[in-house]
Amino acid sequence: MKPSALPYILLLFVPLLWLGCKEDDPAVVTTLNYDGPNVTAPQLPPGTNLFAAYFPPSETQPYTGRTLEKVTFYLTQVPLATRVVVFGEGPDDRTPGPELYRKDITARISNTEWIEDRLIPGIEITGEGIWLAVEVELADGEPFSVGCDAGRNYSPNGDLLLLSNATQWAGFRDINGERVNWNIRGVLAAE
Repeated sequence: MKPSALPYILLLFVPLLWLGCKEDDPAVVTTLNYDGPNVTAPQLPPGTNLFAAYFPPSETQPYTGRTLEKVTFYLTQVPLATRVVVFGEGPDDRTPGPELYRKDITARISNTEWIEDRLIPGIEITGEGIWLAVEVELADGEPFSVGCDAGRNYSPNGDLLLLSNATQWAGFRDINGERVNWNIRGVLAAE
């Protein structure tokens, strides 16, 4: 009597059936950002300076209905004060709209690294533009704070800045010609 191949064939199919019954794919986490790895930070004047990345409607509309859950950013030097600010869509790509969120996180910052602020409650992505900003107060002689990348994937929306000695937002490239993106990222809640 010859042995049957049927048991061996069944042994091959059982693992395939088991793999086909696994749970749904893990939740998809999305990050809004232009930046690459941190490289450096610009020298800025003392006082209150705001760094921002603007994500226009063309970039937010695919995420309509999702929630902005966190803002992360890189600090190269600890400033006197640090606040996370989120603005809504403004009248143009160089002027933010209404303030949607502001939180002073100064007490939490003791070293230089990636800093994360969880927005409570989160902000719903409506398909309109959104500005992710970090406001810092710099002391005399301590000009560094929010980090930037090397600008390899430069976006004119990734280097926005309101200097302590200015009244209007500008791109960092407009100020000194360098192409960088601030290390500021928005993390959307999992789908």
